[in-house]
Amino acid sequence: MNPEWQKKLIAFGAEQKDGQLVYPVANDALDVLCTLTSDTVLHVGGDDAEAFLQGQFSNDIAALESPGSQLSTWSTPKGRVISLFRVVRVADGYLIKIPSELVEPVLKRLRMYVLMAKVVIEPRDDLIVIGIGGDGAMKALADHGMTLPQNTDDTVALSSGWISRVRGETPRFELIGDLEQVASVWKQALDTSGMAGEEAWRLQNIDAGVPSVTAATSEEFVLQMMNLQLIDGVSFKKGCFPGQEIVARMHYLGKLKRSMFRMQYEGENVPSAGDDIFKAGGGSAAGKIVDAVRASGSTSRLLAVVAINATAETLFLDKEAQQPLQLLELPYELPQPE
Repeated sequence: MNPEWQKKLIAFGAEQKDGQLVYPVANDALDVLCTLTSDTVLHVGGDDAEAFLQGQFSNDIAALESPGSQLSTWSTPKGRVISLFRVVRVADGYLIKIPSELVEPVLKRLRMYVLMAKVVIEPRDDLIVIGIGGDGAMKALADHGMTLPQNTDDTVALSSGWISRVRGETPRFELIGDLEQVASVWKQALDTSGMAGEEAWRLQNIDAGVPSVTAATSEEFVLQMMNLQLIDGVSFKKGCFPGQEIVARMHYLGKLKRSMFRMQYEGENVPSAGDDIFKAGGGSAAGKIVDAVRASGSTSRLLAVVAINATAETLFLDKEAQQPLQLLELPYELPQPE
């Protein structure tokens, strides 16, 4: 974490315990301010930036206006998602918000494809990412004169940052900006919102049916398995990209056998991304967890990619069928199995 940003967070009310910042608001709060310290921002610039990214990512980069944002993925030639991220188009190129643990492997592999193209990809360590959630936060920022994006993926340029609207039960925004910009917005939104840990933002993503890809799940799933075709994370008309043949075949021939589901678990242990899920009777895994977060008390909520036909019966975290999972609704309709 940026040390100056950490000082400001402590001044705003965070506490430092055992080398970690602790925030006063619970994970399941809706009006929240979350500092997304596990994300890094990459900048992609150069004369060939648009063409290069258009040939690599799953969404239609060429259709993205400045400012504007979209979810997108980068996959292997076999269609397995290496990383999932938000792309923000800005005046001098593109910003990619990506989990920090994937920056090094993604940068190394992505730069291999640059070849002679006029493209420069570099981390922007000066930029900070925060999440802003809830009707209260939206009102507080509007009362301070901020123009906010109205529709999902819309983006508004600020004096030294960009704020994008993201999916959620209540209005939610992700802000990328420098220290001064982020601290100013944070202070304004504190009128109505509480400071929460990053898990609160992950929980809101889970409830919105928005997946994540971490080191534990990189190259595990084809993008449709994570419902990205249902939340505008792919374009089927843009042309070729790595894994496009697999993705297109699954789309047009209706061969999808796994989807992502939202679930709940009651127990002291919190499941982890990459953990297997089982049907009664054990055997091979029926699915794999995408992300899981403690909501409150002993309740955790999670997203998991599961064989669609396996959801007709109770699923479990363990082969012994002692830790049952409860299936929850998603905020969008899943396709029916063939």
